[in-house]
Amino acid sequence: MKTNKYLSRFKVFNTRLLFTFFMCVLGLQSSALASDVAGKTILAKGTVESFNVDNNEKRKLKRRSQIFTVDKIVTGDKSKAQFSMTDGGLITLKANTEILITNYKYSPEAGESSATLEVVNGGFRSISGLIKKSGGDYQVKTPVGSIGIRGTHFAVEVVGGETFLAVYSGNIDVALNDQSILSLGSSEDFAFASVNAQGQVTRMTQAPAAISLGFSDVAPSDVDEESDINESPETTQTVLVDSDVSPIELDTADIDINDQSDVYNESEQQGIDGSSVAELLAERTGVIDYNNVTQNAIVSSVGGVSDFSINMTIDFDNASVPGGTLSFSDSEGEWFAAYSGLINIDQLDLGINFASHGDNRAEGIIFGAFSNGLDEIIGGFDLQEVNNPSVNADGSFTIRP
Repeated sequence: MKTNKYLSRFKVFNTRLLFTFFMCVLGLQSSALASDVAGKTILAKGTVESFNVDNNEKRKLKRRSQIFTVDKIVTGDKSKAQFSMTDGGLITLKANTEILITNYKYSPEAGESSATLEVVNGGFRSISGLIKKSGGDYQVKTPVGSIGIRGTHFAVEVVGGETFLAVYSGNIDVALNDQSILSLGSSEDFAFASVNAQGQVTRMTQAPAAISLGFSDVAPSDVDEESDINESPETTQTVLVDSDVSPIELDTADIDINDQSDVYNESEQQGIDGSSVAELLAERTGVIDYNNVTQNAIVSSVGGVSDFSINMTIDFDNASVPGGTLSFSDSEGEWFAAYSGLINIDQLDLGINFASHGDNRAEGIIFGAFSNGLDEIIGGFDLQEVNNPSVNADGSFTIRP
């Protein structure tokens, strides 16, 4: 009897030991995987998939899906994707695009700050984050050469055997396959160019049509029905509507602040003189600051909000949004976000570069579009604390110069 008793205890001990061993292994694997996180999906419309280049495992990406250093990301027809990277940068892909993320590391504590991506086909746009700003190496490989980044905001379009390049802010140096250097940007004579398969360079004074179009050609019906982009807590919260109206109570389940289709459809309306938004943009020059808030509706998960403000600088000469900020306060502190982006004909493609709530780091998305010609911008945002996503806020706004 004692032998059976001791044997039983021995088996239990071995089972526990084996379980502990496997848990440690899984923990090490999880830690290794976490260290290779390159970014997070903030928008996925249509078919957006990721393939692990080591084992070809396929994953369907949706909002908040992580992307990794070993990923090949592919978008299908009528599709679009945006990613917030670990250094605060923003990457946007248009339909029928394929990119490889072979390296993306930003860890100041470990002294790691570098990124290497490859555009195989399609349209890619980047607003660089802290890797570049901290002096790290940021490289984008293309069929015609490798791009070294000296600036903030650029785009690449690979169509057949031709590669189109556009710089909206800062500069890039392209080390072409014949070892020559093509420099484009604000301090160069040209900011736009194309390079064919033979290496012939054509410099341009305006962004080529291939690069200007296609980042927003997804109809609302093409949105992935499984996407959680419209997630919002089904609770009663406080909303501040306009600056001179008292807070009111309403069910946030009825607020679909992330449904961007209404914003984009509004932007396609004719201007007051009958011209389309695209035609009005072609005629507009200079830099205009939109900071007069004419309408807003803000929701916070921790109660009432106050002191909402937003400003957005539009550079019509370079078709870009070089900078903007929004802020407001709730019972736990001030929400703040800094963002940038570019004009994409029928909408503004924006990315948050930094966000916080009180002393806590935050993340999220922001979107907008021209309305009433170019006289105002309507849009919205969705923010949440990084370490405590249940603390969140979202809202809509209308601003004028």
